[in-house]
Amino acid sequence: MKKRFIVGTLVLVALLAGCSLDNSPKAVVRKFGKAIENNDMKALAKVATPKTVQLVSTFGSKVQGYAASMSDRKIKKVTEEIDGDTAVVTIIFADGEEENFDLVKIDGKWKVDIDMGSSYK
Repeated sequence: MKKRFIVGTLVLVALLAGCSLDNSPKAVVRKFGKAIENNDMKALAKVATPKTVQLVSTFGSKVQGYAASMSDRKIKKVTEEIDGDTAVVTIIFADGEEENFDLVKIDGKWKVDIDMGSSYK
């Protein structure tokens, strides 16, 4: 009986950890990239601020072209820095170039927050 409780507890902890990782800044940036790649505005709205969704809608073809060029590049490392309700995910490519994504936490969920000063314009 004790063994079953321990195993059940471990499974529950693993499931909860998986849920929280699903909304980590890194995971959200990955979903953001997939949504842009697939031109899936519904999925995009789940992982981006309304301002970012509007920006992507306005500059759709440029953003998709940029995303396509990024998808062919080899990623060396991805880091995330969280500071309260803001985070920055940095993608470091094999050629040494870096791309930063700003995120904000809204209602407990991380959202990509791009402004006109970013590389998407």
